Amino acid sequence: MRPAEAARPAPPAPPRPVHRRAWITAALLSAVLVLAPLAWQVFAHGVTQSRVLYGGSGGRPVTAVEIVGGDANVSVTPRSDREVGYRAEVRWSLGAPVIEESWLGGSLRLTPRCSGEGSLLGAGGGCSVSLGVTVPDGIPVKVTAGSGRVAVKGLSGNVDASVGSGALTLTGLRGELRAEVGSGSLVAGDLTSARADVRVGSGRGEAAFLTPPERVTARVASGRVRLTVPAAGRFRVGCEVGPGRCEVPEALSDPASGRVLDIAVDSGRAQVGYPDPMS
Repeated sequence: MRPAEAARPAPPAPPRPVHRRAWITAALLSAVLVLAPLAWQVFAHGVTQSRVLYGGSGGRPVTAVEIVGGDANVSVTPRSDREVGYRAEVRWSLGAPVIEESWLGGSLRLTPRCSGEGSLLGAGGGCSVSLGVTVPDGIPVKVTAGSGRVAVKGLSGNVDASVGSGALTLTGLRGELRAEVGSGSLVAGDLTSARADVRVGSGRGEAAFLTPPERVTARVASGRVRLTVPAAGRFRVGCEVGPGRCEVPEALSDPASGRVLDIAVDSGRAQVGYPDPMS
């Protein structure tokens, strides 16, 4: 027999992948740090809360009201006393909205804001507000909004209302009126305002008067506007037109009238007429 061979030494064990494990650990920790806040936001957006907020002038004399609505839905109606009051239905996912109140002399400004934001966000941002404001009849009111819906009804004071891409509805107003929409819509009806200024960008607007106004100014960019005046109304009509159209019935025009229709159209369309007897 051959003598037994000496046992060969075992090969050395491969080095442990220390660096690889450290890299994997760091990557997992980074993923957790990134995904955890995102998961919290997704969870928070799925949990919607709601509340009703109340406020107003608190007995302080008010000479004017301004509402900076942002994307909130806003309604304004008159009240019989000299107070300003509001009721706001708010909904949110990440931070509760507030109604910011600020004063400049006797003028009260109301501004809906989402928590932690410079301006109001829409429902898509986890925050929404429906703001109802009651004001003393006869004081001037100014309302501005973005994509929200604005409705102003029954006021006798001057009204200045404008929206961007939202919807503006004006009903039964009796004071001087300025109404403006960008790409949004304007519907104004039952107006007895002596003077009105209507401006439309790329959107659509209509204004119907119950009594003949003294002066109506209308400006249209690429959108459309229709003015409806009482059948007894005759006006001195001025209409400047670019490539657009200005349609005014001959029967409505009277160069000697003290009432004025001042219309300017760029590429859009302006129409003036009497009420449809069939409507």
